[in-house]
Amino acid sequence: MRERTADAAVQFAVLLAELAVLMTAVAVLLALGARRIGVARLRERLGGGRLRGALKGILLGFVMPFCSYSAIPVVAGMVKARVQTATIAGFLLASPLLDPVVVAVLLALFGWQATLGYAVVTFAAVLPAALAADAARLERHLLPARVAAGRAAPPAGDRTADGAPVCGTPDPFGDETPWRGGRAEIRRALRYAMDLARSLAVPMVIAVGIATAIVGFVPQDLVARWAGSDNPLAVPVAALLGVPFYVSTEAFLPIASALESSGMALGAVFALVISAAGVNIPELGLLSRLLSPRLLAAYTLAVVGVAVAVGYLVPVVVR
Repeated sequence: MRERTADAAVQFAVLLAELAVLMTAVAVLLALGARRIGVARLRERLGGGRLRGALKGILLGFVMPFCSYSAIPVVAGMVKARVQTATIAGFLLASPLLDPVVVAVLLALFGWQATLGYAVVTFAAVLPAALAADAARLERHLLPARVAAGRAAPPAGDRTADGAPVCGTPDPFGDETPWRGGRAEIRRALRYAMDLARSLAVPMVIAVGIATAIVGFVPQDLVARWAGSDNPLAVPVAALLGVPFYVSTEAFLPIASALESSGMALGAVFALVISAAGVNIPELGLLSRLLSPRLLAAYTLAVVGVAVAVGYLVPVVVR
Protein backbone atom coordinates (compact mmCIF):
# COMPACT_ATOMS: atom_id res chain seq x y z
CA MET A 1 0.00 0.00 0.00
CA ARG A 2 2.84 2.38 0.88
CA GLU A 3 4.54 1.62 -2.44
CA ARG A 4 1.32 2.30 -4.37
CA THR A 5 0.87 5.60 -2.57
CA ALA A 6 4.45 6.63 -3.37
CA ASP A 7 4.00 5.69 -7.04
CA ALA A 8 0.73 7.65 -7.20
CA ALA A 9 2.41 10.72 -5.66
CA VAL A 10 5.23 10.58 -8.23
CA GLN A 11 2.73 10.13 -11.07
CA PHE A 12 0.71 13.10 -9.78
CA ALA A 13 3.76 15.38 -9.67
CA VAL A 14 5.05 14.32 -13.09
CA LEU A 15 1.64 14.59 -14.76
CA LEU A 16 0.90 17.99 -13.21
CA ALA A 17 4.27 19.40 -14.28
CA GLU A 18 3.91 17.93 -17.76
CA LEU A 19 0.45 19.43 -18.23
CA ALA A 20 1.47 22.86 -16.91
CA VAL A 21 4.46 23.07 -19.27
CA LEU A 22 2.48 21.73 -22.22
CA MET A 23 -0.46 24.10 -21.77
CA THR A 24 1.80 27.11 -21.29
CA ALA A 25 3.87 26.30 -24.38
CA VAL A 26 0.79 25.81 -26.56
CA ALA A 27 -0.77 29.05 -25.28
CA VAL A 28 2.42 30.99 -26.14
CA LEU A 29 2.51 29.59 -29.68
CA LEU A 30 -1.18 30.31 -30.20
CA ALA A 31 -0.88 33.85 -28.90
CA LEU A 32 2.03 34.52 -31.25
CA GLY A 33 0.13 32.93 -34.14
CA ALA A 34 -2.98 35.01 -33.47
CA ARG A 35 -0.93 38.22 -33.37
CA ARG A 36 1.09 37.37 -36.49
CA ILE A 37 -1.87 36.22 -38.59
CA GLY A 38 -4.37 38.70 -37.16
CA VAL A 39 -7.61 37.80 -35.42
CA ALA A 40 -9.86 38.88 -38.30
CA ARG A 41 -7.87 36.82 -40.81
CA LEU A 42 -7.85 33.87 -38.40
CA ARG A 43 -11.65 33.93 -38.17
CA GLU A 44 -11.86 34.11 -41.96
CA ARG A 45 -9.53 31.14 -42.47
CA LEU A 46 -11.38 28.96 -39.95
CA GLY A 47 -14.82 29.97 -41.24
CA GLY A 48 -16.56 29.33 -44.53
CA GLY A 49 -19.98 28.01 -43.60
CA ARG A 50 -21.18 25.42 -41.12
CA LEU A 51 -20.06 22.27 -42.98
CA ARG A 52 -16.71 23.67 -44.11
CA GLY A 53 -16.06 25.06 -40.63
CA ALA A 54 -16.76 21.68 -39.02
CA LEU A 55 -14.51 19.91 -41.53
CA LYS A 56 -11.72 22.45 -40.92
CA GLY A 57 -12.01 21.93 -37.16
CA ILE A 58 -11.84 18.13 -37.51
CA LEU A 59 -8.90 18.39 -39.91
CA LEU A 60 -7.09 20.73 -37.51
CA GLY A 61 -7.71 18.26 -34.68
CA PHE A 62 -6.29 15.45 -36.80
CA VAL A 63 -3.15 17.09 -38.18
CA MET A 64 -2.05 18.71 -34.91
CA PRO A 65 -0.77 16.10 -32.39
CA PHE A 66 -2.53 17.60 -29.36
CA CYS A 67 -3.65 15.69 -26.32
CA SER A 68 -6.90 16.88 -24.78
CA TYR A 69 -5.07 19.24 -22.37
CA SER A 70 -3.03 21.04 -24.98
CA ALA A 71 -6.25 21.43 -27.00
CA ILE A 72 -7.84 23.49 -24.22
CA PRO A 73 -5.75 26.67 -24.76
CA VAL A 74 -6.49 26.28 -28.49
CA VAL A 75 -10.22 26.24 -27.71
CA ALA A 76 -9.79 29.23 -25.38
CA GLY A 77 -8.09 31.12 -28.21
CA MET A 78 -10.83 30.18 -30.68
CA VAL A 79 -13.49 31.37 -28.25
CA LYS A 80 -11.71 34.70 -27.75
CA ALA A 81 -11.29 35.10 -31.53
CA ARG A 82 -15.03 34.35 -32.01
CA VAL A 83 -14.39 31.44 -34.40
CA GLN A 84 -17.65 29.79 -35.43
CA THR A 85 -19.05 27.05 -33.23
CA ALA A 86 -18.86 24.27 -35.85
CA THR A 87 -15.09 24.71 -36.07
CA ILE A 88 -14.60 24.82 -32.29
CA ALA A 89 -16.78 21.74 -31.74
CA GLY A 90 -15.12 19.80 -34.56
CA PHE A 91 -11.67 20.56 -33.18
CA LEU A 92 -12.59 19.88 -29.55
CA LEU A 93 -14.13 16.50 -30.36
CA ALA A 94 -11.54 15.40 -32.92
CA SER A 95 -8.31 16.53 -31.25
CA PRO A 96 -8.11 13.79 -28.58
CA LEU A 97 -9.84 11.08 -30.66
CA LEU A 98 -8.24 11.40 -34.12
CA ASP A 99 -4.77 12.49 -33.01
CA PRO A 100 -2.26 11.13 -35.61
CA VAL A 101 -0.12 9.65 -32.84
CA VAL A 102 -3.18 7.80 -31.49
CA VAL A 103 -3.93 6.46 -34.98
CA ALA A 104 -0.31 5.29 -35.37
CA VAL A 105 -0.33 3.49 -32.01
CA LEU A 106 -3.72 1.91 -32.78
CA LEU A 107 -2.29 0.65 -36.06
CA ALA A 108 0.62 -1.00 -34.26
CA LEU A 109 -1.54 -2.57 -31.54
CA PHE A 110 -4.73 -3.58 -33.35
CA GLY A 111 -3.92 -3.70 -37.07
CA TRP A 112 -5.05 -1.64 -40.06
CA GLN A 113 -8.64 -2.91 -40.27
CA ALA A 114 -9.55 -2.01 -36.68
CA THR A 115 -7.69 1.32 -36.99
CA LEU A 116 -9.45 2.23 -40.25
CA GLY A 117 -12.80 1.27 -38.74
CA TYR A 118 -12.06 3.40 -35.68
CA ALA A 119 -11.09 6.45 -37.78
CA VAL A 120 -14.07 6.20 -40.16
CA VAL A 121 -16.70 5.64 -37.46
CA THR A 122 -15.22 8.34 -35.20
CA PHE A 123 -15.20 10.88 -38.05
CA ALA A 124 -18.77 9.93 -39.01
CA ALA A 125 -19.88 10.50 -35.41
CA VAL A 126 -17.91 13.72 -34.76
CA LEU A 127 -19.06 15.56 -37.91
CA PRO A 128 -22.82 15.56 -37.16
CA ALA A 129 -22.10 16.40 -33.52
CA ALA A 130 -20.13 19.50 -34.60
CA LEU A 131 -22.87 20.51 -37.04
CA ALA A 132 -25.53 20.05 -34.35
CA ALA A 133 -23.55 22.22 -31.93
CA ASP A 134 -23.45 25.02 -34.49
CA ALA A 135 -27.14 24.64 -35.40
CA ALA A 136 -28.10 24.81 -31.72
CA ARG A 137 -26.04 28.02 -31.31
CA LEU A 138 -24.15 26.56 -28.37
CA GLU A 139 -21.70 29.46 -28.50
CA ARG A 140 -24.13 31.19 -26.12
CA HIS A 141 -22.89 28.82 -23.40
CA LEU A 142 -19.16 29.37 -23.96
CA LEU A 143 -17.27 31.02 -21.11
CA PRO A 144 -13.97 32.53 -22.35
CA ALA A 145 -11.24 31.95 -19.76
CA ARG A 146 -10.70 35.15 -17.80
CA VAL A 147 -7.08 36.23 -17.81
CA ALA A 148 -6.12 38.37 -14.85
CA ALA A 149 -5.22 41.91 -15.79
CA GLY A 150 -3.91 45.11 -14.32
CA ARG A 151 -1.85 43.69 -11.45
CA ALA A 152 1.53 44.87 -12.64
CA ALA A 153 3.02 47.66 -14.68
CA PRO A 154 3.99 46.62 -18.20
CA PRO A 155 7.68 46.22 -18.95
CA ALA A 156 9.51 48.92 -20.84
CA GLY A 157 8.88 48.82 -24.55
CA ASP A 158 5.33 47.41 -24.37
CA ARG A 159 3.43 50.16 -26.16
CA THR A 160 0.56 50.39 -28.57
CA ALA A 161 0.94 51.49 -32.18
CA ASP A 162 0.56 55.16 -31.22
CA GLY A 163 3.21 54.93 -28.49
CA ALA A 164 0.94 54.67 -25.44
CA PRO A 165 1.98 52.17 -22.76
CA VAL A 166 0.05 48.91 -22.55
CA CYS A 167 -1.82 48.63 -19.23
CA GLY A 168 -2.32 45.23 -17.62
CA THR A 169 -1.99 41.85 -19.25
CA PRO A 170 -2.49 42.04 -23.04
CA ASP A 171 -5.00 39.78 -24.76
CA PRO A 172 -3.54 38.61 -28.09
CA PHE A 173 -6.98 37.50 -29.29
CA GLY A 174 -8.50 40.95 -28.85
CA ASP A 175 -5.57 43.07 -30.04
CA GLU A 176 -5.89 44.36 -33.60
CA THR A 177 -2.79 46.59 -33.43
CA PRO A 178 0.11 45.85 -35.85
CA TRP A 179 2.82 43.29 -35.02
CA ARG A 180 5.42 45.02 -32.83
CA GLY A 181 8.47 42.83 -33.26
CA GLY A 182 9.40 39.37 -32.06
CA ARG A 183 10.89 40.28 -28.68
CA ALA A 184 7.95 42.43 -27.54
CA GLU A 185 5.36 39.94 -28.81
CA ILE A 186 7.07 37.01 -27.08
CA ARG A 187 6.99 38.88 -23.75
CA ARG A 188 3.29 39.58 -24.16
CA ALA A 189 2.56 35.98 -25.21
CA LEU A 190 4.42 34.63 -22.16
CA ARG A 191 2.43 36.85 -19.80
CA TYR A 192 -0.83 35.78 -21.45
CA ALA A 193 0.12 32.08 -21.21
CA MET A 194 1.17 32.32 -17.56
CA ASP A 195 -2.05 34.07 -16.59
CA LEU A 196 -4.10 31.49 -18.48
CA ALA A 197 -2.25 28.67 -16.69
CA ARG A 198 -2.86 30.36 -13.31
CA SER A 199 -6.57 30.68 -14.06
CA LEU A 200 -6.74 26.91 -14.68
CA ALA A 201 -4.42 25.84 -11.85
CA VAL A 202 -6.98 24.95 -9.16
CA PRO A 203 -9.22 22.68 -11.28
CA MET A 204 -6.09 21.10 -12.79
CA VAL A 205 -4.58 20.19 -9.40
CA ILE A 206 -7.86 18.82 -8.02
CA ALA A 207 -8.75 16.83 -11.12
CA VAL A 208 -5.26 15.36 -11.66
CA GLY A 209 -5.21 14.29 -8.00
CA ILE A 210 -8.54 12.46 -8.34
CA ALA A 211 -7.52 10.79 -11.59
CA THR A 212 -4.11 9.73 -10.26
CA ALA A 213 -5.71 8.13 -7.21
CA ILE A 214 -8.17 6.17 -9.35
CA VAL A 215 -5.56 4.98 -11.83
CA GLY A 216 -3.20 3.99 -9.02
CA PHE A 217 -5.69 2.03 -6.92
CA VAL A 218 -8.33 0.52 -9.28
CA PRO A 219 -7.23 -3.01 -10.33
CA GLN A 220 -6.88 -3.57 -14.08
CA ASP A 221 -8.49 -7.04 -13.94
CA LEU A 222 -11.60 -5.53 -12.31
CA VAL A 223 -12.09 -3.23 -15.31
CA ALA A 224 -11.71 -6.17 -17.69
CA ARG A 225 -14.26 -8.19 -15.71
CA TRP A 226 -16.89 -5.42 -15.80
CA ALA A 227 -16.51 -4.88 -19.54
CA GLY A 228 -15.73 -8.42 -20.67
CA SER A 229 -17.03 -10.04 -23.85
CA ASP A 230 -19.70 -11.95 -21.87
CA ASN A 231 -21.39 -8.72 -20.76
CA PRO A 232 -23.99 -7.48 -23.34
CA LEU A 233 -23.61 -4.00 -21.87
CA ALA A 234 -19.81 -4.09 -22.07
CA VAL A 235 -19.57 -1.13 -24.48
CA PRO A 236 -21.58 1.46 -22.46
CA VAL A 237 -20.01 0.17 -19.23
CA ALA A 238 -16.53 0.67 -20.73
CA ALA A 239 -17.49 4.15 -21.96
CA LEU A 240 -18.46 5.10 -18.39
CA LEU A 241 -15.39 3.43 -16.87
CA GLY A 242 -13.09 5.59 -19.01
CA VAL A 243 -14.29 8.85 -17.44
CA PRO A 244 -12.22 8.62 -14.21
CA PHE A 245 -8.99 7.74 -16.01
CA TYR A 246 -6.27 9.99 -17.17
CA VAL A 247 -2.97 9.10 -18.65
CA SER A 248 -2.08 10.45 -22.07
CA THR A 249 -4.04 8.61 -24.77
CA GLU A 250 -0.83 7.27 -26.33
CA ALA A 251 0.24 5.84 -22.96
CA PHE A 252 -3.26 4.48 -22.30
CA LEU A 253 -3.42 2.46 -25.53
CA PRO A 254 -0.95 -0.24 -24.35
CA ILE A 255 -3.12 -0.56 -21.21
CA ALA A 256 -6.14 -0.99 -23.49
CA SER A 257 -4.29 -3.69 -25.43
CA ALA A 258 -3.53 -5.49 -22.16
CA LEU A 259 -7.19 -5.24 -21.16
CA GLU A 260 -8.20 -6.86 -24.45
CA SER A 261 -5.73 -9.67 -23.74
CA SER A 262 -7.35 -10.01 -20.30
CA GLY A 263 -10.76 -10.67 -21.89
CA MET A 264 -12.25 -7.25 -22.65
CA ALA A 265 -14.19 -7.12 -25.92
CA LEU A 266 -12.61 -5.10 -28.77
CA GLY A 267 -15.57 -2.73 -28.99
CA ALA A 268 -15.41 -2.13 -25.26
CA VAL A 269 -11.68 -1.38 -25.53
CA PHE A 270 -12.32 1.33 -28.14
CA ALA A 271 -15.18 2.79 -26.07
CA LEU A 272 -12.88 2.92 -23.04
CA VAL A 273 -10.10 4.62 -25.04
CA ILE A 274 -12.45 7.29 -26.42
CA SER A 275 -14.05 8.19 -23.10
CA ALA A 276 -10.67 8.20 -21.32
CA ALA A 277 -9.32 10.54 -24.02
CA GLY A 278 -12.28 12.88 -24.33
CA VAL A 279 -14.14 13.10 -21.02
CA ASN A 280 -11.68 12.17 -18.30
CA ILE A 281 -12.09 14.00 -14.99
CA PRO A 282 -9.05 16.33 -15.34
CA GLU A 283 -10.17 17.52 -18.76
CA LEU A 284 -13.74 18.11 -17.57
CA GLY A 285 -12.35 20.13 -14.67
CA LEU A 286 -10.45 22.41 -17.05
CA LEU A 287 -13.28 22.63 -19.57
CA SER A 288 -15.59 23.82 -16.79
CA ARG A 289 -13.73 27.16 -17.05
CA LEU A 290 -14.65 27.44 -20.74
CA LEU A 291 -18.07 25.74 -20.97
CA SER A 292 -21.23 26.38 -18.98
CA PRO A 293 -22.57 23.38 -16.98
CA ARG A 294 -25.22 22.72 -19.64
CA LEU A 295 -22.69 22.79 -22.47
CA LEU A 296 -20.23 20.68 -20.49
CA ALA A 297 -22.98 18.07 -19.99
CA ALA A 298 -23.77 18.17 -23.73
CA TYR A 299 -20.07 17.72 -24.57
CA THR A 300 -19.82 14.76 -22.18
CA LEU A 301 -22.90 13.09 -23.67
CA ALA A 302 -21.57 13.67 -27.20
CA VAL A 303 -18.21 12.02 -26.46
CA VAL A 304 -19.82 9.11 -24.59
CA GLY A 305 -22.22 8.74 -27.53
CA VAL A 306 -19.27 8.63 -29.96
CA ALA A 307 -17.58 6.06 -27.69
CA VAL A 308 -20.67 3.82 -27.66
CA ALA A 309 -21.17 4.16 -31.45
CA VAL A 310 -17.53 3.28 -32.17
CA GLY A 311 -17.64 0.44 -29.65
CA TYR A 312 -20.60 -1.21 -31.34
CA LEU A 313 -19.73 -0.45 -34.98
CA VAL A 314 -15.96 -1.09 -35.16
CA PRO A 315 -16.29 -4.86 -34.49
CA VAL A 316 -18.94 -4.99 -37.28
CA VAL A 317 -16.67 -3.12 -39.71
CA VAL A 318 -13.61 -5.34 -39.08
CA ARG A 319 -15.42 -8.65 -39.43
